[in-house]
Amino acid sequence: MGKTVVICIGSEQVSGDSLGPTVGTLLIDKYNVDGYVYGRLGRCVNACNLDAYLEFIAQKHSDCTVVAVDACLGNARDVGKIKMSCKGVVAGLAVNKDAARKVGDVGVVGIVAEKSEDNLSALLEVTYDKVLEMADRVALKVKNLIDA
Repeated sequence: MGKTVVICIGSEQVSGDSLGPTVGTLLIDKYNVDGYVYGRLGRCVNACNLDAYLEFIAQKHSDCTVVAVDACLGNARDVGKIKMSCKGVVAGLAVNKDAARKVGDVGVVGIVAEKSEDNLSALLEVTYDKVLEMADRVALKVKNLIDA
């Protein structure tokens, strides 16, 4: 089994969607994890390039466990929570259901806002301070997964 691969999904252009790239940056700069990290601030993995990253990971890291990190929307009572899944994540579900796809063997999502009729607006209203606070907690969980 190779090193763990972490794919941090999101866009820094939308505050609520920037959780993934912020986590990627923390994993590299603060936690110096022993694994491959794709997606960080300045080099986001998003709907435009996700397929290319997934293809690359399948070719270069076929023997590795893939941890996918993404922001998501949920019920009001769950905002601020971090959830883990042994089924990966479904990336892009909140904004474009037709383009949504399963990513990773393990999924870590941060619920950044409440689902609404206008999910993009909900993501835009999330403060970056909230994202930073959640990103540090997510990055630490991912680091602990890798170190285990």
